[in-house]
Amino acid sequence: MSEPADKTAASTVGHRLRAARERQGLTLQKLSEDLHLDLPVLEAMEENRFRALGAPVYARGHLRKYAQLLGLDVEAVLASYEAEHAGPVEPKLVPSTTERPAMPPERRTKPLRLALVGGALALVAATAVGAWWYLSARRGAESPAIATAPVAQEAASARDTVAPAPAVEEAATRERPNSKPLQPARPATPAATPADGSSARLRLHFLADSWVEIYDATGARLLFDQRVAESGRTVVGVPPFKVLLGNYAGVEMTLDGRPVVIPERARYGATARFRVMPGGSTLASWGT
Repeated sequence: MSEPADKTAASTVGHRLRAARERQGLTLQKLSEDLHLDLPVLEAMEENRFRALGAPVYARGHLRKYAQLLGLDVEAVLASYEAEHAGPVEPKLVPSTTERPAMPPERRTKPLRLALVGGALALVAATAVGAWWYLSARRGAESPAIATAPVAQEAASARDTVAPAPAVEEAATRERPNSKPLQPARPATPAATPADGSSARLRLHFLADSWVEIYDATGARLLFDQRVAESGRTVVGVPPFKVLLGNYAGVEMTLDGRPVVIPERARYGATARFRVMPGGSTLASWGT
């Protein structure tokens, strides 16, 4: 007499849900996390206790999500539910310490979305404050002559289409106050400095982002910066120039209009460290 009852239980909606879940090796805890539903809600559906979920609209919503996640025919599952559980429903909420099972999924996820949006806005604000502090500190460390130079002259120097005014060039050759070079500048040997002490123009065109550091024969630091692609920079000083490039393959150089070739022995990985002599020749050494 028990065999027909067993067959009836095996054909119910809850049994189909449980069988599909077990075939896929899924646990109720895993499905609870994926569906954002409490364990008692899932247990009630697998035990055919749909009236414990409240009004039919909530039961159908939970059942639809559960069937979709398991890959079942949603319409067939809902049709079986309607056939098995037609009639008035007594609203009974499943107890939960985390959320109300009868609450629509959209209302349960709203606080989480608000928390994520709030966290993202806080992160953006913190990043903006940090960037503002860093830029303010760098502006404060620059010399007054450079800080007050016209924006048009700086843009023209970057494109190297118009020579900078003498006052700007002179300021560019001075070492920035309150800044320290990566290595102490050493005076060049008298033999390496032109007898007349004349200056030269060293122009750099950046095809890619690169770090650059340049000193002249007097030990003055002419450039110490991170330059971006498609920009240019011209410095004026007494050769020979000591040059350190962080990405030499992305930098083109000329000395008073003459191309400068970076010596192979000066290349170390992506960096290059060399001297540009009067006339545009180079040495794979910074000298003493």
